[in-house]
Amino acid sequence: MKRLPLLLVLVAAPLWAQQTDRAGVTGSVRLAESGVPVPGALVTLEGTPYRTLTDSAGVYRFVDVSPGPHVILVRRIGFAPARVPIVVPTRGTLLQDVTLARTALQMPDITVTAEPAGRARGELGTASVIDRAAIANQVATSLRGVLELLPGVPSQPPGLEGVQQVGLRSVPTSQPVGFTAGGPSAADLASFGTLIILDGVPVSNNANLQSTGPRGELDFLLQSSAGGGVDLRRIPASTIERVEVIRGIPSARYGDLTQGVVIVETRAGVAGPEIAGRLDERTVETSLVGGRRLGGAHAVTATVDAVRTRLRPGLTAEDATRVAVQLAHRLQLGPARYGAEPALNSRLDLFRLAADNPERPEVFPGRASASQEFGLRLSERLRLGLGTRGVLTVTASADYVRSRASVQALRLRSALPFTDRTTEGRATGRYVIGEYLSDLRIEGDAWQLYSRLEADRMFGGFGFDHRFLAGVELRREWNDGAGILFDIERPAQVTFNGVQGFDRPRRFDAIPPVATTAIYVDDRLVRAFGPVTATLQAGLRADLFHRGTTWFSGVRSAVLQPRLNAELAPAPWLRLRAGIGRTAKVPSVGSLFPTRQFFDVVNVNWFTTDPAERLAVLTTFVRDPTNPDLGFAVGSKREAGVQIVTGRRGLTLDVVTFRDRTRGGVGFRSEPGFLVRELFDFADSTTGTGQPPTLIEPATRADTVPILLDVPANALTLDNRGVEATLQLPEIRPLRLRLHVQGAWVKTDFASEGLDFGRGFGTFQVNGAIPRTPYWDGVTRKSERFLLTYRLVHHRPDLGLVITVLVEHIARDVREDSVGADTLSFAGYITRTGQLVPVPSARRGDPEFADLRVARGGSFARQEVPADWFLTLQVSKTLPLGGRLSFYAFNALDRQGRIASAIAARTFPRLRFGLEVTLPLGSLLGAGGGLP
Repeated sequence: MKRLPLLLVLVAAPLWAQQTDRAGVTGSVRLAESGVPVPGALVTLEGTPYRTLTDSAGVYRFVDVSPGPHVILVRRIGFAPARVPIVVPTRGTLLQDVTLARTALQMPDITVTAEPAGRARGELGTASVIDRAAIANQVATSLRGVLELLPGVPSQPPGLEGVQQVGLRSVPTSQPVGFTAGGPSAADLASFGTLIILDGVPVSNNANLQSTGPRGELDFLLQSSAGGGVDLRRIPASTIERVEVIRGIPSARYGDLTQGVVIVETRAGVAGPEIAGRLDERTVETSLVGGRRLGGAHAVTATVDAVRTRLRPGLTAEDATRVAVQLAHRLQLGPARYGAEPALNSRLDLFRLAADNPERPEVFPGRASASQEFGLRLSERLRLGLGTRGVLTVTASADYVRSRASVQALRLRSALPFTDRTTEGRATGRYVIGEYLSDLRIEGDAWQLYSRLEADRMFGGFGFDHRFLAGVELRREWNDGAGILFDIERPAQVTFNGVQGFDRPRRFDAIPPVATTAIYVDDRLVRAFGPVTATLQAGLRADLFHRGTTWFSGVRSAVLQPRLNAELAPAPWLRLRAGIGRTAKVPSVGSLFPTRQFFDVVNVNWFTTDPAERLAVLTTFVRDPTNPDLGFAVGSKREAGVQIVTGRRGLTLDVVTFRDRTRGGVGFRSEPGFLVRELFDFADSTTGTGQPPTLIEPATRADTVPILLDVPANALTLDNRGVEATLQLPEIRPLRLRLHVQGAWVKTDFASEGLDFGRGFGTFQVNGAIPRTPYWDGVTRKSERFLLTYRLVHHRPDLGLVITVLVEHIARDVREDSVGADTLSFAGYITRTGQLVPVPSARRGDPEFADLRVARGGSFARQEVPADWFLTLQVSKTLPLGGRLSFYAFNALDRQGRIASAIAARTFPRLRFGLEVTLPLGSLLGAGGGLP
């Protein structure tokens, strides 16, 4: 590994060969309603450094453009951005005119979903691009709502209900059967492996410790995403300018992932100020966005968003609120050139996300919970020209999230003893008896320092057009919080069984930081062979996980990740592509440094009616489950697809098949063992004396108590495969109708490689009369979903009117546990000394194993629900001066949906209707001139 930096330098210094002959692109930018030229518009070829301004006649021009598919992006203050897919020929000049409209509703082609022919910038893998026009037409409060435009992502009404996460190309399986089932669920593992990039900086959940661990009993009351992906509620939809979702194989510049990448750009630059609001029966939201130019080189942008959602009206007084503020400053350091626009971009992001569930004595006496997150991020991104055809980018950020959570609940315990001892040894215990009010607090302060140095160079050589990337990435993460706090005499746990002791309070600031380094190179090559264009993107990334707390300490674990994407365009309307690659995800801080596990073995439990005569003696054993071999989870990704694009207003069809497999996902491995319990006789055990009995030392006898140590391990496997399809049909011009169809069939297999000891192990621990109990091979669960989404759009640009009807059709939903209900599925048994004895499958039906033939608790054999659908309606209309008014009805027919369980009477959310309004304030406040 010490040779990697030298190798990077050698690979990153290619010979700059002479430019090959290439084509040009030119055209004019005009107003949609009048055809008047638009001077001073910024025209960009997405994914390249090409950028220019239209002249006084509205004309733009690019020369020496690589052949193949590109996307033209045109922006001008006071107008809706326009994106036009093009295919550049091998020779000659392509003529492409672009029209701009005052609002997106008045554009000839309105965008209501992800761009089916879009490409993430600099990426060749399967991706979806969601621009501002599509976001404005989506009923969304957060980034989670925006991502519903992707194939296979179910729709939810706008609001802040629950923690919102996304796992790309994966569907949830059933929840685990307690912590012995291996740890996180498939949904948590998938979302944890989905990378979120906000304005060039990763949003990390690695240092989030807001959980009580595998033994916690009140985690269901905590609003926390610990152990899973980023809570997307913290990113408001109103402040997003563009989202790129790389569902396929990303380039080597993206790491710390196994599933895919979501790249978010917030609104920045010069823009006319506007205010927007949303109101429905549960959610109230308002946002303000505006940007001005200060002098010739400075531009500032401010966005503010505030929202409140009542979570369960009529049942509780629970609500969730979010306030998000962003200040952006751009300093242009020189004139725009072919290679780059030298600039320094600074951003300050703040958010506060809170959920409060106060006590309602008439419903749940004593139960109350609250959670709050306050986040602050300062990021800087410096872009400089690297010669005439390159860019040097330096990115740095400091990210801080302050998390506070509290849970109180009435708990009921029988008279069992406890001890608050934190070291090994014997001690006199006390009793927690009857009903009491537990109070649990978790205080975490997560930090992330991040920096990236990247060189981006375009050149021609050996008959190919190259775009070459090389970079170094550094990250350091830790948690300075006070930790898990509670009174041991009023614990949040009640399932203490006389062996597996209560958790103890734990400080987070004693946990050391985690440091990682990444080095990568990536080259994208394009060449035309007559009418055929071939594109190849190849890269190599090395992620290093350090032993110590800095980047200068030794390497604990390293993963090399080769990635390859290829695309062949035999005709301008046809593209064939395929990709294969490897990815890796670092374990979370909580998995790397788990809390110590306490086992409080009861030696004496003398309980009488007189408290003065009671005696409890416990021996505390402390075990450290830290796994020094814990390392990266590694993903392998494959995909192949075909895309047909017959024209901007014609047919677009995109079909891709994929197989994503994550090996070594971090869960828990239960390691069996045993403890020696001493038993004592009494010298005086007469009641009524007002004194406890006298213990006779030493112990007169002893027995063994089996235990399980829950060790974090690379023990989980997540296997996803399926097909995604997007179809956009030509417009029916007489009716001004267009149909968009998205579909995704995904099958997920989720397995734990460890052993499962079932729910009966706790009884086995404390009952010495039970000589053995069964164990099973790791949990295996499967899930399959076929989700279709139809969007029928009626668009009248002359009236500024858009009517969208969305039908979400769940065509198939199956969940299965292949061995959960089979009484012959046990693999063997464990003895009271922790010894594992396997039983051959041919002998499991023998009479001697009758006591082992029990079903694994909490499992099911198969759940298949019938197909069903619901409908959402949205009507949008322009207002004077460029405003917009929208009405939406989520689940407009109030369909109940399939019955999932006796607890939930419905699975589709109830009918939710509301209004959205956007008003430009430029005429009142005055907007700065200049470019976006």
